[in-house]
Amino acid sequence: MTDAPKWLVVMRAITGLTEEPGDPDNPKILAMADYIARKFPDMADYCAQYQHDETAWCGLTAAFCCAVCGIRPPFGPTDTDRFLWAQSFKPWMVGGSQIIGRPVLGCFVVMTRSGGGHITLFEGWDGDYINCRGGNQSDCVCLSSYDPDTVIAYVWPTAAGVPPEIPVEDRPMLENGDEGPDVVDLQRMLPRFTGDIDGDFGNITEEAVRRYQTTRGLEVDGIVGDETWQALYDNKPPLPPPAPPPGALTAKQVADIMNIANSSWIVDYDWNDRGSAPKGYTQGMALAFAQTYKKLKADHPAAVEMAKANTHDDDYDALAWYANEFRQLGMNNEKAGIDTLRHLYCLMLGSGMRESSGMYCCGRDQSAENTSSDTCEAGLFQTSYNAHGASDPEFDNLQNEYAKGLSPGFVQAFSEGVTCSSKDWENYGSGRGEQFQELCKNEPAFAVETHALTLRNLRKHYGPINNKAAEVKREADEMFKAVQDYMDESEAVA
Repeated sequence: MTDAPKWLVVMRAITGLTEEPGDPDNPKILAMADYIARKFPDMADYCAQYQHDETAWCGLTAAFCCAVCGIRPPFGPTDTDRFLWAQSFKPWMVGGSQIIGRPVLGCFVVMTRSGGGHITLFEGWDGDYINCRGGNQSDCVCLSSYDPDTVIAYVWPTAAGVPPEIPVEDRPMLENGDEGPDVVDLQRMLPRFTGDIDGDFGNITEEAVRRYQTTRGLEVDGIVGDETWQALYDNKPPLPPPAPPPGALTAKQVADIMNIANSSWIVDYDWNDRGSAPKGYTQGMALAFAQTYKKLKADHPAAVEMAKANTHDDDYDALAWYANEFRQLGMNNEKAGIDTLRHLYCLMLGSGMRESSGMYCCGRDQSAENTSSDTCEAGLFQTSYNAHGASDPEFDNLQNEYAKGLSPGFVQAFSEGVTCSSKDWENYGSGRGEQFQELCKNEPAFAVETHALTLRNLRKHYGPINNKAAEVKREADEMFKAVQDYMDESEAVA
């Protein structure tokens, strides 16, 4: 049996304390305010305001039990943040509390009831009702039964450490759309959870679960089953991070590669329905290709995934979908490696012109209604974060890499000849989806590499790919081959 926390032991010890009927006051009730004032002198003036037991004293009793245990009760800047106001125990502005999902022995139960709130301590279940021990329950300290629907929150004092855990075998499977106390506990237990702890398993919670599963080497499905619960209970550490990407291009390499791009035939090409690309687009794509090539030579997992051989699954792989177009241009993608990566970049050069006219900061389509963090499109290729699951874990690992500044985004190169509006810079939602939008615009090479992954694993994400409006030009391959040869030569000399 779980040991009762000290404050519950105190509450049990004073069970039977009763409010005097009529005018007389029970001095023992008033003495609780005096005790709190002695224990925490900064609360003395506030405690002195409590003069008669006809004033609701459930908060006073709960605060007294805290004080006996050396725990500061709620004492914030206003009356509704202080312990005589029962619902102040939910935020618990001074001393602190943590919201828990399922009630555990001795947790503070914050309730709503006619005329205001109520604060009491959880003792156990009585069928579908909760048994709670507290003050001012039928004018005394006693055990009473309550409807759990009246509960605002179950809380545990931060000063008391971690609350007792529900046995892992009693946890249900949870997925998007579920709600309730177990979801609250899940949100509380997920490391670095950025959403509201509200018991609602929505997109933000699913995103956090997927991120947790990815970083712990679990099956990534966004569903919290036995394996994920156990990992949370065990505080399973994250996997070692992937090897850092290779060093950035040197200043000379950057200048030389931009010169190769700006001297190429493709830089002046009149793209169908789009015209010539901004100067920044072609030179930026050349730099991004050079960086990805360095990663491929270092066996970077994302670059290896981009450069894999044609999968022949044209439902998912853009290289399979465009197989005839590549064949007509003599571009063979049957072997994993640099040739396939280079040909992929040729398709991407046309894709970016079709999606954004080569504007690195392009915001979402204002006529569309996809404004959630996961579905809002952003950047050169109008990718949205909900594509990340198709390239797991490479997509999210790239996001972490760029967010930490471990790979260059080449924004200065991409921005040449491009003007961005205030609407373009707007991002939507929160969490990983919002971060994805921001990185696509501020670190364009990130948009390039995540587009490459998505083309290989979820090509239907893009309309211009599906209808083959994105052009593949042999002259693009010539430019990227010149960049490849330059990188081989310059690194051989180095």
